[in-house]
Amino acid sequence: MPPETECSPRQNRILGGLPANDYARLQDDLELIHLALGQALNESGDAHGYIYFPVNCIVSLIFNTNKGSTAELAVTGHDGLVGIPLVLGGNTTTHQVIVQSAGEAYRLKAEIARWELEQGGEFLHLALRYTQALMTQMAQSIVCNRHHSVDQQLCRWLLLSADLLPGRQLNMTQELIANMLGVRREAVTEAAGKLQAAGLIEYRRGRITLLDRPGLAARVCECYAVVKSEYERIFQIKSGLRSASRLRPNPDPASMRHRAEARLLQSPHAEPGTAWDSAQLVHELQIHQIELEMSNEALQQAYEEADSLRERYADIYDFAPVGYFTLDPLGVIIDMNLAGAVLLGTKGSEKNRHRFAAFLAPDCVAAFDHFVDEVLGTQQKVRCESVLAANAYRGATHIRIEAVPDAEARECRMVVFDTAVDSLAPRLQ
Repeated sequence: MPPETECSPRQNRILGGLPANDYARLQDDLELIHLALGQALNESGDAHGYIYFPVNCIVSLIFNTNKGSTAELAVTGHDGLVGIPLVLGGNTTTHQVIVQSAGEAYRLKAEIARWELEQGGEFLHLALRYTQALMTQMAQSIVCNRHHSVDQQLCRWLLLSADLLPGRQLNMTQELIANMLGVRREAVTEAAGKLQAAGLIEYRRGRITLLDRPGLAARVCECYAVVKSEYERIFQIKSGLRSASRLRPNPDPASMRHRAEARLLQSPHAEPGTAWDSAQLVHELQIHQIELEMSNEALQQAYEEADSLRERYADIYDFAPVGYFTLDPLGVIIDMNLAGAVLLGTKGSEKNRHRFAAFLAPDCVAAFDHFVDEVLGTQQKVRCESVLAANAYRGATHIRIEAVPDAEARECRMVVFDTAVDSLAPRLQ
C-alpha cells in the first residue's frame, strides 16, 4: 500500500468539490484504506456501514441472477462514491459491490454521512448530482449490452476504466471482464485478440495496457461519449443550494469526541515531567474549564438573541404588505413571503417548484429572463415592469419589480408590487 502522503481526500471528485467549511467537518472522520482486487464491499441485501470515496481504485456495481449469471451495472472511481442507497434515504443495497482494480479509498461511517446529508448542504447536492450521472451510466450500459457488439462493449469498458486510473494499465483477467460484461469468456478473448492485433492494447497475464486511446475511441460505440459527457455536464452545474457557511450546519455531536481524539493524535502535547508540572497542568485545565463554561454561557445568550431577532425579522418579512421573492439563477422561486404567495395565487409551500416567469404573461417571459440575468450579471439594483397573467383570483396585473443580487451573485432578491399601490411600496436601498 502506498504511503498516505500519496493520497488525499481531495483527489476524489466529490470530496474535492466541497467548500472548505464542509470539507473541514468531514476531514477528521475520513479513514484511508486499501481495497484489494476482488474484495466485496457489500453483498446484495447488506446494510451500508460506510460510504466509500475511491481515490485510485475502481469499484463495480454488479447484479447477480439466481442462476449465477452476473452483469455489471456501473463502475465508480475517483469521480464518485459507493453508497448511493444512503444518499437516497435507504440503508441496504440490491446489488453486489466488488473492487475491480485495487487501490486506495477513503471511507466515512454511515451515521456520520447521514448527519451530513441531512444538513442539506453541498455534500448532498454533489452526491445527488453524481447519482444522476450514475443512473445515466447504468441506462447506457443496458443499451450497449443489448444493441452493440462485444468488441464495442469491451472498448467502452476499457475506456471508462482507464478514465478512473492514473496510468494506462488495468490489472484484470479476461474472466473478470466477461463477468462484468455478462458475456462468455471466449467472446472476450476473441474481442481482446482483435484489439491487440490492431495494436490498440497489450494483454499479458491479467494486465491490459492501453497503447492507443484514440484508436479505441474510434472503435467504441456512442455509449462511451454519452456517459462521459453526462458526467462532465453534471459536475459543471452550479449548486442551487444555499452556502453551507450561511446555513451554519454543525458537526455531528456523536462524533465530537472522535474528532477531538484525532486532532490530539495529529498534534500530541508533551507529557508532564514532575509532580509540580502535573499540579500546574490540573490548575490550568480547571481555569480553562471555567473559561469555557463562561464562553459557552455567553455563546448561548448570543444564540438566543440571534434566534429572537431572526423570528422578529421573519415576521416582518412574512407579513410585509408587498411581495418579497428570492430566485435562483434559473429563475426558480427559492423563497417568498405571504404577500408574494397571494400575489401569484399560489402557496408558500410550493416554493422550489415553479419559475417566477411561469406566472407572467407569455409575452413578458423573455424580458423577465433577461432581467434576472442582468441583476446577477451587473450586481446592482435593477428595476423593470411586467404583467402577471390572470388567474382564478384576479385579472391580469401590472407589476413593478426592484431586484438586487446576493453577495455571491447566486440569488436574485426581488420586491414585487402592484403598480396600482406604487405609493405604498418600499424601495430596496
